[in-house]
Amino acid sequence: STDPTSTDPTSTDSTTTDSTATDSTTTDPTATDPTAIDPTAIDPTAIDPISTDPTTGPTGTNPSTTDPSGPSSPTDPTVTPDPTTSAPVTTPDAPAITEPAPVTVPSDNVGGDGAIIVPEAPEPPVPTGAGDDPQVGDQILPGDTSGTTSQRGVATAEAPAVLDCAPNTNGGSTTFDAGEIISDAVFYNSAAMTANQVNAFIQEKGAACQGEFCLRNLRVNTPNVAADKYCAAYAGGTNETAAAIIAKVSVACRVNPQVMLVTLQKESALLTKTSVSLASYNAAWGWHCPDTGPGGTANCDPAYAGFFNQAMGMAKQWSRYVVDPLKYNYRAGQTTQILWNVVESGCGGGLVTIRNTATASLYNYTPYQPNAASLAAYPGVGDRCSTYGNRNFFFLFQKYFGVTGGGAPAYVVVNGVSVTIPAGPHVAAAAAGQVITAPNEAVAKGIAAGLASVGLPNVWGGGSSNGPADQGCSRGGGSSNSCQGTVGFDCSGLTGYVMSQAGFATGTNSASQRTSGTAVPWQQALAGDIIGYNGHVAIYLGKIKGVDYLLEAPTVGMYVQVRPVYLTNNGVPVDSVLHRYWR
Repeated sequence: STDPTSTDPTSTDSTTTDSTATDSTTTDPTATDPTAIDPTAIDPTAIDPISTDPTTGPTGTNPSTTDPSGPSSPTDPTVTPDPTTSAPVTTPDAPAITEPAPVTVPSDNVGGDGAIIVPEAPEPPVPTGAGDDPQVGDQILPGDTSGTTSQRGVATAEAPAVLDCAPNTNGGSTTFDAGEIISDAVFYNSAAMTANQVNAFIQEKGAACQGEFCLRNLRVNTPNVAADKYCAAYAGGTNETAAAIIAKVSVACRVNPQVMLVTLQKESALLTKTSVSLASYNAAWGWHCPDTGPGGTANCDPAYAGFFNQAMGMAKQWSRYVVDPLKYNYRAGQTTQILWNVVESGCGGGLVTIRNTATASLYNYTPYQPNAASLAAYPGVGDRCSTYGNRNFFFLFQKYFGVTGGGAPAYVVVNGVSVTIPAGPHVAAAAAGQVITAPNEAVAKGIAAGLASVGLPNVWGGGSSNGPADQGCSRGGGSSNSCQGTVGFDCSGLTGYVMSQAGFATGTNSASQRTSGTAVPWQQALAGDIIGYNGHVAIYLGKIKGVDYLLEAPTVGMYVQVRPVYLTNNGVPVDSVLHRYWR
């Protein structure tokens, strides 16, 4: 276990694996009131730069996010242009896998831990354009040979280990929902990342690690694995990278490689760990490490040690929960008691209605739910009844890849026409907790929906047809970071979504939104009006302590944010009027 005062409780989740599986295997700093300024007279040296002509596509610039401590310097980049000036390309989302018919199992096959155990012959162990602000650049990395029989360092449910869990999650728009932690569509999207993208991601996360056994340097000789009812065949190879293995097992077993990466991090922190040895991979995914050790600690079976054993076993385990749901404790559609912590803790649990197969799978693998203290403390330590595995999976997935498709909308306080701006790393400090006034209750509802999206990543073309956040497939057409497994908004997707939630329709790109609606002079600006820039749009929120604020999805590599109104974009002044769609 680790010292919670010095580490992140996003644990090597000893609470995990399913012992039932018998198979192996701003911020314009001027804060100037635009009502008192002739936008055509703005000094371009005092602007937020970075828009490009939409005909040239995304710039690839990866600007930093809004500094939560306050406005950034005048040189901070802000927005990219609306890429939807060309004809959109329709690319359908990758479909979720079809769940096979369940297998009937005798009801008396129940193990001492309450898990249903069905004997079967064990398998031998295997030795970040076309939308408004489209590309989250993913990067790749290299491996280690087969594992030894030594056991991983174990963390109990009360004492989690180090993880990459800064509190400013990219997917801050949702809160944990025990009934649907992640959607089936996301969990089983095996095409969410290519091998190159997985490699790029490992490279980025493990950049600080030095040595031959770092995940990014690991090379593994892998065997051929025959197809079975859970997974397609795996073609072995020589000196395969960790990224190649993760991508291949994900496709073979029909699971999202992002799920594999997040599970790896929450189990062993190997994405970011800087001190790594060959033995570090013995329980990389915590597979075959049930909580049957002293005091509910992990009891890892050395027969399943090693990076490839763990990767193939983990991917196949996710498939088992789909193919043979009746073999396991938790299933979609059931309402059941899920513990807060190990039985020995005496903490008990609470009833959960499990709404989908992916969430049931997470509970089968890690059979605990986070209590209120665990959720409130993220990424820190809760109380003695807190567990962290499923909590960390949810928040880490959002941090790395955007919304999980599960969770619940973030809580934004709305009282009639009054809306409270939430606090967070993507909200200017002076605006956090402040109350703004909408012109009517419908617009208040729309603004609240937009504020609940603060922290979502910018996705080129995201939020098609004024709908909710999505991968940008229909408008982004696969350009930049669209249709790559990340869910979010681009600038016009966000403004269109806010207006649609208020009951009003807009155009589907920034150009159409800036030429429609009713033109309103800045002196008459009200919350809910759309601000137009060169290739960009945002939602006006009103004045806070004399400073005008906006809500926007700025550019790829950044996140939906609240910041002061700025007066130019790429040297072109803000539109001299606002664009009003509500009446």
